Amino acid sequence: MSRASYLCLAFALLLSACETPPQQATRPAPRPAAEPRIAPRVAIDACEQAVTANVRKGHPEPGSLFILEDREQVYQRPGGMAMVTGEGTFEPDSSQASIGFRFTCLYNGHTARADDVQLRY
Repeated sequence: MSRASYLCLAFALLLSACETPPQQATRPAPRPAAEPRIAPRVAIDACEQAVTANVRKGHPEPGSLFILEDREQVYQRPGGMAMVTGEGTFEPDSSQASIGFRFTCLYNGHTARADDVQLRY
């Protein structure tokens, strides 16, 4: 073999050593389905009804009851849940003295119910 043949053979071996084996395309892992967002108005309406029921249960004959709509906030939670917070006032009887309160309500989007209502006077 000639010297040029040895050089070509060495070069060919060097190139073959540098080649990378063919890569198989990998698929990205499928993303879990995004949880649907709960419409804020739906959660607020359900929580307002639950808050009203809880106030009336604790005070069987309240006078007027107001939930301050401009103070309500909805926070989306994982698992198809939403938390509603807000404030309101009510009269414990027919007198003019009113009591303010704050509430927290957990709305379950799967059951379309207000599961947990907490009142703080």
